[in-house]
Amino acid sequence: MVLDQLSQQREQNWQSLWNRGLVSLYIILYFLDGVTRYKHIVSALLYITAITYIVKHRGAIINLFKNNLTTALLIFLAAIIYSIIISIDPSYSIDKAANSVFEKLVVIALIIPIVLFNESKDDVARTFIYALIIAIIPLAIADLFQYVDEYHRGIMPFTQFEHKYKSDALIFMSPALLYLWTLKGYRNKVIFFALGIITALMIIGTMQRGTWLAILVMSVVWAAVKREWKLPALALAAVALFFTASHHYDPGHFAKLFNKMQQTSSSGRYGNGTQGSAVDLIMENPVKGYGFGDDIFYRVYNERIKDYPQWIFKKAIGPHNLTLATWYAAGIFGLVALWYLLISLGREAVRGYKRSDEVIRNAWLTLGLILLGNLIVRGAFETVNISNLGVLLGIALALRAKQKQV
Repeated sequence: MVLDQLSQQREQNWQSLWNRGLVSLYIILYFLDGVTRYKHIVSALLYITAITYIVKHRGAIINLFKNNLTTALLIFLAAIIYSIIISIDPSYSIDKAANSVFEKLVVIALIIPIVLFNESKDDVARTFIYALIIAIIPLAIADLFQYVDEYHRGIMPFTQFEHKYKSDALIFMSPALLYLWTLKGYRNKVIFFALGIITALMIIGTMQRGTWLAILVMSVVWAAVKREWKLPALALAAVALFFTASHHYDPGHFAKLFNKMQQTSSSGRYGNGTQGSAVDLIMENPVKGYGFGDDIFYRVYNERIKDYPQWIFKKAIGPHNLTLATWYAAGIFGLVALWYLLISLGREAVRGYKRSDEVIRNAWLTLGLILLGNLIVRGAFETVNISNLGVLLGIALALRAKQKQV
């Protein structure tokens, strides 16, 4: 009897390690480039594991999705399907949606809670937070190699925009890193400052004001919620010291960086710029929409430029706004579906934070801050990849289900 119990406990421990390890690997690899093969392997293992659990625990798993968050996700999925049907090029739209929406958003959002359905809510929270923290290391290594390669080609650090694609990753990882600051112990503080310095340099290197603003807003909200002002003060002092020393050392080298910091305009986004021109096209067809996919916008824009000589950009570069991009693609249906999904997820994060404590509360806070920084703040300046919602929705469903069971 005792041996059977020990054997069963070992099996459960290995199964738990497998579940949490797979989800962690998916999150760690999500923002890395050049590792597509490994991403596919991890995704395949997630699918197989999820299917196995569905067969064994169908009733319990169905209960995971009886909530408003799943309803919001399905409504958004319906809006994307609608945008494919009305698209000016349905074959292109379905090809674009297959990867970014169907696979990385909807499937992942459903698979993560299935794989983690038998894990404690503490373990779900730790898996989410620590995976994001660990993900900083491979991202930093890749960033360093890119800087070295650029230096050999005569490109100095903080002078070009080749690192801006790391913006989403850094917005995801920054609030998770703040969790280390709340932990007691000298070692945690040392790790926090080491990773914090690395992350700060990568954030500056993106040369993206939308990214800087998103992280600033997240930091201020975090400080207000936690009532923690020592860390923001230290961060402001460190940033001020960095820019002062950089300007004194070689102002010419950092000219583009300082120019981005001083500019108050938004690179022609408003008026007749990217967002203004997107509004012009949307107002021509505000209810129906044009179809899903970046190329749909580019085609229509480039065809209509002759009718709008006041547009700043003579060749399409995108709407640079998540809300406008969705409205353009799926009309009013898409606009309502997007914000219903974002508001539903935000409400779950707030409710989860209020009803939890310790690491679970921090997981909900991290999730809410990422939603605010990436999808709302940065989404106001860039066409953020909607697939970023997949991990957030998956973790939210897993945490919500565990809270409901308790």
